[in-house]
Amino acid sequence: MSRKPILFSETRLRAAMEKEGVDLLIVRGNENSKYLSEFFNNGGHLTYRPFTVFYFRDPALAPAFIVPAVDLHLAMDSTWIEDVRAYAMAEFFTDIDTHFYDDFFQAARAVLDDRKVKNFVIGTEGDSLPSGYRTRLDELLEGNKVVDFSGPLEIVRMVKSPEEIRRLKKATDITIEAHAAFREAIKVGATDRDLFEVIVRKMIDEGSDGYRFINIGCGPKTSYAAHAPFPVGHTIARGDFVKVDMGATCLGYSADFVRSYFVGETSQRHQDIWKWLNEVQMELGMGMRPGMTGGEVFDKGYAMISKYLEKFPREFLGHGIGVGAHEQPRLNQVNRSVIEPDSIICIEYSYYHAGCRHHTEETFHVKENSVECWTERCPRELIVAA
Repeated sequence: MSRKPILFSETRLRAAMEKEGVDLLIVRGNENSKYLSEFFNNGGHLTYRPFTVFYFRDPALAPAFIVPAVDLHLAMDSTWIEDVRAYAMAEFFTDIDTHFYDDFFQAARAVLDDRKVKNFVIGTEGDSLPSGYRTRLDELLEGNKVVDFSGPLEIVRMVKSPEEIRRLKKATDITIEAHAAFREAIKVGATDRDLFEVIVRKMIDEGSDGYRFINIGCGPKTSYAAHAPFPVGHTIARGDFVKVDMGATCLGYSADFVRSYFVGETSQRHQDIWKWLNEVQMELGMGMRPGMTGGEVFDKGYAMISKYLEKFPREFLGHGIGVGAHEQPRLNQVNRSVIEPDSIICIEYSYYHAGCRHHTEETFHVKENSVECWTERCPRELIVAA
């Protein structure tokens, strides 16, 4: 029985291809190929192992999916695409009795020949493709017109399907619960490693598939860091600054959420900065509406915070979230992408003071006539008990 995609709208994708005059879309970028195939592989980040989707605007031409042989069976079970082909990579034969092509480009040639692809306009991911792959792909597509479709594909991905929203909301809810456990564990004498372990344990207990990132800033060695990649062994003392930027995952989709704290006490200036960042962030997020551009949201948010903090350092104030950590609409001054209903947007503010990087982030679901803040129930108090 044939399946239909559940993570993206074929109507929306085909409309974008129609607008750009693209007959065939070929994508191998890790996020894009997962999005279109709905196979959340663990090998696409390896540049020598492409997972590539061939998607045709004409519904009479069936899509195809080319994967390394080692992942063929799981790909066939996972993707909605019926025509899945494999090239010899890691294994020359598996439990699937089928022909393996010598390499990816031999398999791609077969797909193009089967569909009689000639004089097509073909969209690819342009300059984001690995140079060697792109050179050989251009050679393979000789006789067709190749155009960069990466921008329109980002706009397609901006609007989330009901299944994407379900996964993102679950990932966010799990992250909020993990953050509550993190906040409770902030005590004098605890270490940043203790905090890390509390987060991981709670995410698993709440049903997460894993986490995309956990960046803990704790004490003077990492208080200034935007993305401290791992615990450094700091033992918490009274007055320390503690922050976490983290996201649990649900079936390939993750949350993105930040809070910052001081242990027991801090200055009035720190408290004022934190108050301004959070108040402006919530007001800006709840004021978003379809039809606004990313640049308009940035300009509004920058003007709002500049009333309190001069020379605000941020070049962007947030981003969409989905199968990728940072998606459209990107909230920077030059972005003219228009926000549409069912965009999921993270707004974040940060500011440096006295060796600490205040950082806060909320997640918003922009609907047709309203906005829902998914992270509203998480407390915003700056000081936790020592």
